[in-house]
Amino acid sequence: MKTGILVCKGTGKVKNIGDYLQSVAQEQFLPKNSESIERESLNSVEGNEFIKLIMNGWFMHHPENFPPSEIIQPLFLSFHITPKIADTFFSEKTIAYLKKYEPIGARDLGTLKLLESKGIKSWFSGCLTLTLGKKYKASKHGDEIIFVDPYFELGGDNEAKKWVKLVKALLMFVKSPFKVLNLYKKFESDFISPVSKISKKKKLLLVASFYNAYSNIFSDDVLLNASYISHKISQADFPTNEEKMEYARLLIKRYSQAKYIVTSRIHCALPCLGIETPVLFVNSEALQGSGVRSSGRFEGLLDLLHQLNFTSGKIVVNSPEITKKLSEGKISRNLSFENRQDYKKLADDLSCRVTSFLEN
Repeated sequence: MKTGILVCKGTGKVKNIGDYLQSVAQEQFLPKNSESIERESLNSVEGNEFIKLIMNGWFMHHPENFPPSEIIQPLFLSFHITPKIADTFFSEKTIAYLKKYEPIGARDLGTLKLLESKGIKSWFSGCLTLTLGKKYKASKHGDEIIFVDPYFELGGDNEAKKWVKLVKALLMFVKSPFKVLNLYKKFESDFISPVSKISKKKKLLLVASFYNAYSNIFSDDVLLNASYISHKISQADFPTNEEKMEYARLLIKRYSQAKYIVTSRIHCALPCLGIETPVLFVNSEALQGSGVRSSGRFEGLLDLLHQLNFTSGKIVVNSPEITKKLSEGKISRNLSFENRQDYKKLADDLSCRVTSFLEN
């Protein structure tokens, strides 16, 4: 029987490379000749042989293309359904299909509740990226501190709050112009994201707003010398599946050698657990809002992480272990900490299930 590797190439100008970090997690267990299978067109897969396929990740932009082709033999774990498409996704045909392969391993408790509400047996599996230490754990960490899409904002949920934050950002720029300009250069060259698509004037205010929020808890030595990157990549720069896969591999290797990482990307934070790189997750209510950023998508996963919270324009520590280690109230370059170990049971269980699935 053939094996497949689930990918999602995307159709827009920008792609979230987090999808491919999940594909790399699959790749650790699979033969080198595994065929790339597009997540958004699973119903159109054709061939003369059955294909074993691990069904992990975010489902999906085109629920009309589910259930998959009959030639696919699936293993459902680390499976996430966004509530935005749940009503469309859970057709009678799809419910019957999922029941055929139950229990379904839910990536998060939000998905578990959705599945159970449809009478589908499920369990909380966590994310397959928790197993990335199988191949990508480094023997030692370097000195690089990396901020990966750290959450911050310039505006607010109403005009009054928006103007207050704008004024605060402007005051911060006036107070610390050289520090803001230093960060601006980093964001301009390294932090490829929507930040790069706005006017220079607004970008300066945005960077000032970032500095205002994060300097509350991080030392200048950290903020001004860290690396800043985004999981949003240009399709033009990485047009093929293999180019995206290779970039995802390189990112994981880079993360594995970092001193520590600060991120609001769950598919940066969870891989860091797997590769044993210390990670701080910056959470915010805005990250668990409506639409794609749906309530419940982090449920059960946040408990595995050391958390910081973005609230009222500031970053605050929400981890007793980290609070105890702060030097003069701030996170310094010399901060040394270990991740929580709760994830290991999930990672071991995922590895055993995948290995058994591929061997049988």
